[in-house]
Amino acid sequence: MDKQGIGLEVKVGIFVLIGLVVLGYMTLKIERHQLKTVDGFEIAAFFDTASGLVKNSPVQIAGIEVGRIKDIALVGNKAKVTMTVRRGIQIHGDSQAVLRTQGVLGDKYLEIFPGSEKTPLLMAGGVIGQTRSTIELDHLLAKALPAMDNIKSVTESLNEVLGTEEGKNTLKETFTNVRKTTEDVRNITLGLTQGEGTVGKLIKDDTLYRDMQATVSGLKDTVAQIREGQGTLGRFLKDDSLYLDTQKTLTSLQKVAGKIEAGEGTLGKLVNDETLYKEAKETIANLNQATQKINEGQGTLGKLVNDEGLYKEAKYAIRSVTKATEGFQEQVPVSIFGTIIGTIIK
Repeated sequence: MDKQGIGLEVKVGIFVLIGLVVLGYMTLKIERHQLKTVDGFEIAAFFDTASGLVKNSPVQIAGIEVGRIKDIALVGNKAKVTMTVRRGIQIHGDSQAVLRTQGVLGDKYLEIFPGSEKTPLLMAGGVIGQTRSTIELDHLLAKALPAMDNIKSVTESLNEVLGTEEGKNTLKETFTNVRKTTEDVRNITLGLTQGEGTVGKLIKDDTLYRDMQATVSGLKDTVAQIREGQGTLGRFLKDDSLYLDTQKTLTSLQKVAGKIEAGEGTLGKLVNDETLYKEAKETIANLNQATQKINEGQGTLGKLVNDEGLYKEAKYAIRSVTKATEGFQEQVPVSIFGTIIGTIIK
């Protein structure tokens, strides 16, 4: 039994090994056959990095394989990828080459976006100008690590603040206040909905709406009355007599102004007669001269105004007259009394 079991296992192993060898051989034959059957033209593209891309990797357009990667070489600081594309495939000058991955961790391949038909076609030996490399997982992790560190530091800070009893109490009090505020807002909203308070009455009470409606109706009636010519304002707007009177008044004023401009009437002569202007000018000039002479002390009036001796004599004379008047007032009662006594005696 043991010999038969061992013999069966050996047979199965030999069969599996032969199958793997045949499968590998057929795979190599198919790959070589496909590589040899690619009949086309070579073009190139430069990438910042061609990591993961190998020779014989597929070249696709719209998900359809159109060629293979022939060579990958370092030229300067760029990776030059040379590819063989089947004949009949049209790739334009504004095309773009993008390195992509089949799945998340799959093999790399090159995808070409052919570009616009308005631009010329790329011929053999041409270079695709626009390229884009895939972002490697390690690069993403390298960029994500600082962010993770920041998140960790923020989490630690929050843990230090909220991890203590005081922090927990503060957070609990904050949530309590938020809950109370929410309840207050809900109560206020409910009160407004039920018509409580001034704002609630404005919202729910129809009185304000009715008053406004009545006011608007009154304004409509007033405007209608004005349009019909009722009332003082309506008469002003609709009665043509005011317009006619105003027009007549303006016509009369225009006639008066015309007469004044023509020099008719007293006012017209005063406005247009130059003789009156000249006489008034001469009169003013004479007055100026007379005033100047008076100020200089010329003439009788000038001496009266400017001579201090005359002023003193006039002042002395006024005093004398005043004294004489006072003496006369004292003697008049005595004279009157003597006259009365004499009359009685006679």
